[in-house]
Amino acid sequence: MTVLKYVEPSPMGSTEEPKVVTTTVHAYDQQQLRGLFKSQLMGVGMMGVMHLYFHYTNPLLIQSIIPFKGALEGNLVKVHIFGQPAAGELKRPWKAAGGFGGMMGGANTGDIKTDKKSIELAEKAGRGGAKEE
Repeated sequence: MTVLKYVEPSPMGSTEEPKVVTTTVHAYDQQQLRGLFKSQLMGVGMMGVMHLYFHYTNPLLIQSIIPFKGALEGNLVKVHIFGQPAAGELKRPWKAAGGFGGMMGGANTGDIKTDKKSIELAEKAGRGGAKEE
């Protein structure tokens, strides 16, 4: 199995140090799949509440199409379903989607670092060495 090592940024507004994550490509992909699944369930739940509780029906058609579109454009699907090589923008670890942080100009604060210098600095800071399984 291929080992993947990167520096995960600290949560926004936190005083914690960035931590080094050592995992495998398979475990990383499973983690990403779980995250995508949770976000899809959240969207379905919100639309369910809006429809059942508030009787809001206008955007239901669009909201039922957007998750499939987002899934087909995701890196996980591009690599595993469409067979694109994991190089360039598809090289793991993948950059997180824009979200609110990207809208507010905080996109650079949450970048995942894979260079050797950043990994060594994070390991020396004392939060490294923990292997996620």
